[in-house]
Amino acid sequence: MLLAAGCGAFDSEPPVIAFDRDFDAVGRSPAMELTVSDADSPLQGVRVVLTQDEQEVVLVDDAFDDPALQTVSYDLGGLIADTFQPQEGPARLTVTASDDSAGNNEGAASRDFRFDLYPPELQLLSPLLYINQGGSANVLYRVSDDADVSGVQVGPHFFPGFPAEVPGDEDARFALFAVAYDLPADTPVMLVARDVVGNESLTRVSNRVSPRAIRERDIHVDDDFLRKVVPEIMSRTREIRDQGSLVDTYVEINSRLRELNHARIRELSAASGGEFLWEGGFLQLSNSQVEALFADRRTYYYDGEPIDRQDHVGFDLSVVARYPIEAANSGRVVLAEYFGIYGNAVIIDHGAGLMSLYGHMSSIDVGPDQNVERGQILGRSGETGLAGGDHLHFGLFLHGVPVNPIEWWDPRWIEDHVLDPFDIAAPAPQQLSEAVQ
Repeated sequence: MLLAAGCGAFDSEPPVIAFDRDFDAVGRSPAMELTVSDADSPLQGVRVVLTQDEQEVVLVDDAFDDPALQTVSYDLGGLIADTFQPQEGPARLTVTASDDSAGNNEGAASRDFRFDLYPPELQLLSPLLYINQGGSANVLYRVSDDADVSGVQVGPHFFPGFPAEVPGDEDARFALFAVAYDLPADTPVMLVARDVVGNESLTRVSNRVSPRAIRERDIHVDDDFLRKVVPEIMSRTREIRDQGSLVDTYVEINSRLRELNHARIRELSAASGGEFLWEGGFLQLSNSQVEALFADRRTYYYDGEPIDRQDHVGFDLSVVARYPIEAANSGRVVLAEYFGIYGNAVIIDHGAGLMSLYGHMSSIDVGPDQNVERGQILGRSGETGLAGGDHLHFGLFLHGVPVNPIEWWDPRWIEDHVLDPFDIAAPAPQQLSEAVQ
């Protein structure tokens, strides 16, 4: 003990009290951590008191007798949730801490804030929707202006909402969303609104998802195919390392590079704005024959043995070699380059998170940030990337989730499932932002 006191004999600084973040408001179970530290002396004690109106609760009252203890941390959020019954309104946290120096330096800090206990107001304006597994839909809703984030949650996938042009209703929002083909048909489809302190409102969007059967397909690869695709992709791709054999490297490309490519599409989708850049039905490649369907589940064989299993998230369309590839609809080019498994590829942002992909092209005639019109030529078909012959791989993604292009090729479906929700008469005698004040 004499040694500890001697070590701190010239210590005149009190312990440092630090919250892990700034905050003006918190919810019922805030994510908040407190750290108390002293660089020169061991800690002697820490006390934390939470006060609101007539309530005063001691969250921490610790005394220490450890000459090596110079830092302690507390999960204040957990302590508040376990020991305090907050009320809506102002509150104060008071922290005191002392060290075991010769002067027993004491530090203090307080933080005034308010408890925000009520979630945002949320109203579903669209009727309960019937959705296809692997399909898309649009939902119209109203949310109060205290919401920090709102949109649709389907399993692990979140689809953000955007302001909707509904006359006289500034709180109206819309969200294009999808039920991924590989999610169970009974996956809840929920409208969600969350404020900055984590209060959350939930409303069910759909009470039925129509299941879709997934086709099983066998794909046989041979040495000629491997010698064609593997060296080309490896020469144009830095993310994948040679695995020591053509077969093993092919599997790495088919699996890991596929995942990386789809992660890049999700990143691009995150920057998509809330304005529809398209109009009318989307185009299927003119004069094309369908060679492979959306969400085919493929097992890959080499020498009669299965080596990989992946899902085909688009349509393979073919006409003749070097056929002109048309933009399915108007939008802005966000990618035009060699793109992993898709070879030479173009991705078009159509707004509100909807993107079309054109893969395996032999040449590209457009560039990033270029605006294109429906039917405009993007380049020509080819067999770059993981392609066994000349064709177009066409895919649609909604906030990075692959969706079935058949729906978007149908103008009537678009009218019923995407555009009609905007025509809903949304009675709004007062805005939600006024109602919750």
